Amino acid sequence: MQKSSIANKTKNNHFYWCPVSPGILVPLPAIIRSCLLLMLLILLPAFQPAAETGKPEANNSVVMVIHDREITENEIIRLWQKNNQLTDPQPLEEYVNQFINFHLKVAHAREEDIHLEESFREELEGYRKQLARSYMTAPGKESQLVKEAWERWQYDVNASHILVRLNPGYSPEDTLAAWEKAMQIRERIMEGESFERVARATSDDPSAKTNSGNLGYFTVFQTAYSFETAVYNAEPGKLGQPVRTPFGYHIILVNDIRESRGEILTSHIMAGFNIYEETEAKDKITELYEQLQTGFSFEMLASEYSTDINTAAQGGRLPWFGAGRLIPEFENAAFELENPGDISEPVRTAYGWHLIRLEERRSIPPLEEVSDELTERIRNSGDRRSRLLRDALVEKLKDVWDFSLNRRALEDFYHIVDDRVFDGDWSVPASYPLNEVLFSITGREVTQREFAAFISRNAYKRKTWPVDEYVHSLYEEFVSRWLIDHEEANLENRYPEFGLLIQEYKDGMLLFEITDREVWQRALNDSAGLAVFHRENKDDYMWGHRLEATIFSTYDNRVARRTARRANMSSWFRRWDDNWIIDRLNRDREEPVVTYEREILSEDEDKITGTVEWEAGAVGRTSDNDRHRIILVHEVLEPEPKALDEVRGKVISGYQDHLEQEWVQRLHEKYNVVVYENVMNDILNRY
Repeated sequence: MQKSSIANKTKNNHFYWCPVSPGILVPLPAIIRSCLLLMLLILLPAFQPAAETGKPEANNSVVMVIHDREITENEIIRLWQKNNQLTDPQPLEEYVNQFINFHLKVAHAREEDIHLEESFREELEGYRKQLARSYMTAPGKESQLVKEAWERWQYDVNASHILVRLNPGYSPEDTLAAWEKAMQIRERIMEGESFERVARATSDDPSAKTNSGNLGYFTVFQTAYSFETAVYNAEPGKLGQPVRTPFGYHIILVNDIRESRGEILTSHIMAGFNIYEETEAKDKITELYEQLQTGFSFEMLASEYSTDINTAAQGGRLPWFGAGRLIPEFENAAFELENPGDISEPVRTAYGWHLIRLEERRSIPPLEEVSDELTERIRNSGDRRSRLLRDALVEKLKDVWDFSLNRRALEDFYHIVDDRVFDGDWSVPASYPLNEVLFSITGREVTQREFAAFISRNAYKRKTWPVDEYVHSLYEEFVSRWLIDHEEANLENRYPEFGLLIQEYKDGMLLFEITDREVWQRALNDSAGLAVFHRENKDDYMWGHRLEATIFSTYDNRVARRTARRANMSSWFRRWDDNWIIDRLNRDREEPVVTYEREILSEDEDKITGTVEWEAGAVGRTSDNDRHRIILVHEVLEPEPKALDEVRGKVISGYQDHLEQEWVQRLHEKYNVVVYENVMNDILNRY
């Protein structure tokens, strides 16, 4: 029998013939890499095809069977290449042993039914949903919105608005009334009334009473998407048509558009009006400003005196900000600072008096650097942007799944649903069978009854709509949810790499859980076993030669010389009495000028031990930062084992390795690992 090259590297192991193809049982090495390292391998979020390594593409030939699981060449090569991206490159021949160990542990975890535990399944499902997000996209629309956001980010806009509010649960009549009111307000401005005066008199935005509707400068992501779009598309100084947002209708006047000033990082000290009266706050901030001019530390003054409790502990440090993120008085004063380290004069805001220091300034990054960040912000925005992405995804999925609507079956609901749906108690009348297909996709037909159940579940008290409009809105939501849920449930079939990543993550979770139970927790909780392991391996945890010595400390150089002389005298007379050495030096002093401590010093403390001879009675001296130390050696200690408490962390680590070796050996004896020799040798030759 010819053994594979892997098997030839081991001894004293049992080998088994594969009854299907020439092969052998590959023995497992006693020591494997850290499980955490392998977890990093499996958690790698990007799928890397074999072609990226410059090697031939792997195929789906079965290379081995571990317990009852067939392993293909593609799986081994893919994970090996990922591993080499995360760690020092490792020859495939060595990695195969690590791979086998990993799957033996996963087999053990499955036998323990860890994958069936509720907590495990919930965590896996959470990861699946997170990973699915990157597949549930409409790339074209997403790229368009990302580019649009980045282009808008290049500019700051100053705009004023008047709000005509629409409260939640509005009816078509409410919408029409709000629109007509907005048009009447707009007409007043068009006829010559000042925008500011009309804003103060009519706007439902409470801040208009003080700011006359002026929102100051702001940039992308700081207002509702429809408001933002209207502003960035407007011509400065020209009054546009009312714009609808989730808050109502807005009459918008763009006052100015400027190139973005970028973002800045600042620190501040605040004397807040919640602590001080107006004059007291100004006096306090002026006092602190004068102290800064004489060299006091900004961080120290901020931590001690700033009334902004959220930043004081960090020396006054604020997060990065750009236009529209902070109140205008503070923002303008901060952006006027030119160089890092510049400090403003006292600045008044509605919250108090401030001193501002510029820390750093940065411009808007290139699109390629922030594309991922902008993508996440758009996906998580919760506004019209994310809705546009969802709508684009639904349209894409209609094509993917060959969506077909039975329009007549939908129109039935315009007659079946009545005003009771707006009271939250609508149900399907018994006289309607609702068995027709509402829409169909590849391999699935959705009936009217399923849609009716959706309507019933989502009925709640609200203002009355025209029934056909309401039914149609529910239909669109029903189709969107249905297609998205269907797509997510079929991701493994649609995207093979998605299925591979989920399987890898699942195996990684199993590895972590079973290793925690078999190794990590046992090592931490088995105090008796830990003590036995330490006793049996005490020669691995040894002290080298050490010194028992007294270290005398003083900051007075003359006292240090006198201490050294008395230490030498003590050595000559072999008294080595620490109190005798310092009593005279500290006599008649309120505070001692010399202190001492008896210690055991090891060889690796060369800063001290390198200054003295290694023999009883030797005296040495060292100094650093005006501190003088005199070392008096009492005894040179021979090497001896370290006590468990002195080396517990290392012993636990060693005990974990020991438990893992025993565990791997048991797994290796319990489960069959069959390697098809001819296939494996062919792979090793190619890689």
